[in-house]
Amino acid sequence: MLERAAVLAPLTSVPALQSVDTDIFKLRYFGHCMQCTFCHDSCCQYGCDVNLAERSRILAVKDELAPFVQAPPSEWFTEEEQEDPEYESGRFVRTRTRNGGCVFLSQQGRGCSIHAFCLATGRDYHRVKPAVCWLFPVTWDKGVLRPSSDVHDDLQCRHTGPTLYEMARDELKAFFGEALVGELDALRG
Repeated sequence: MLERAAVLAPLTSVPALQSVDTDIFKLRYFGHCMQCTFCHDSCCQYGCDVNLAERSRILAVKDELAPFVQAPPSEWFTEEEQEDPEYESGRFVRTRTRNGGCVFLSQQGRGCSIHAFCLATGRDYHRVKPAVCWLFPVTWDKGVLRPSSDVHDDLQCRHTGPTLYEMARDELKAFFGEALVGELDALRG
């Protein structure tokens, strides 16, 4: 298994954070998603935001990725671009949904087809899969690191298992860097 934080070159741009919602240290969920037997990947039912830089990285490997996905590349993303200065590219689209889930949700088993593709081809999923997915259920918005709204709204596995921060710690390090994780560790106590 790759030592994720050690092999990543810094991302070109990460959001500036001004505060942290301490609920990430309190709220719990069944964080070992691929061992889950009850939710059927329900957190992937809506698709996700994909900044334009991420979309470009996904489309750069579309020929190799296509066999893992149940739809052709032309059906992977919505056309409407929305602005968000916190994204690396300043703009994003969404993944399309199909058969009750994200177009990248595996129809032949569990989990994300992009993630499966990366594992099968030896790629670092941090460089292909959208960050909002691998950071889930922690996210950021308007400078605040916080729980994703799904945690409160409809995450079927909430209230069980480790805290959001415990499960997302390594991913937060990969995205925001070791300095932030050091500060978060101190906040957590």
